[in-house]
Amino acid sequence: MAPLQPQRALQLRRSLGALIGVGFGYALARHLPLVPSTLLSALVLTAGVSLSAAPQDAGRWWALIGAAAGSLVGTGVALAQAMHQIDPAEQLPQRALTLLLLALAGATAGRRLQRQRGWQPGRQPRELLRSASGLTTGVFASIVTITYVHSGLDVARTLSSRLSTSLTILVFTLVAPAWLSHLLHHHDQQGDNEH
Repeated sequence: MAPLQPQRALQLRRSLGALIGVGFGYALARHLPLVPSTLLSALVLTAGVSLSAAPQDAGRWWALIGAAAGSLVGTGVALAQAMHQIDPAEQLPQRALTLLLLALAGATAGRRLQRQRGWQPGRQPRELLRSASGLTTGVFASIVTITYVHSGLDVARTLSSRLSTSLTILVFTLVAPAWLSHLLHHHDQQGDNEH
């Protein structure tokens, strides 16, 4: 029984860290206007990538992932509300700035992931992305479920559709520049090594 106690304590720290991170990131991003919410998400994601390779305990690691996932879903809710505006043309500059901020954060994160060395076992970039993706999906499902309990199926279905659309846009805007930046930087490093 003694070996299980440290494992349970580790799981508890991970769970609490993730819940605190998600709650904090979501609450902050959800209640800000779209552009500040996007800026918050961009900063959390970029800082998260910068700090993710540094040694830290499991609670902080999962709080970081939770904050990134929560802020992204909160920004998704803010974008879903902005998409609901009567005159979409009025929101064009705001939507363009939102995508630009996230694309810059994605490009910066992709470049930072390539530069970082000394990742701890189980905390490789793919593990960071897998953990953040799974947690984001869980936050999304939780929000839709809570909306269903609170407001019924039709409201939950509408929110799910809007949130799914906005998260698709946000994730693509982050991931495409991140992957391109990662590949370009990797190609540059290989070219330097060949000379």
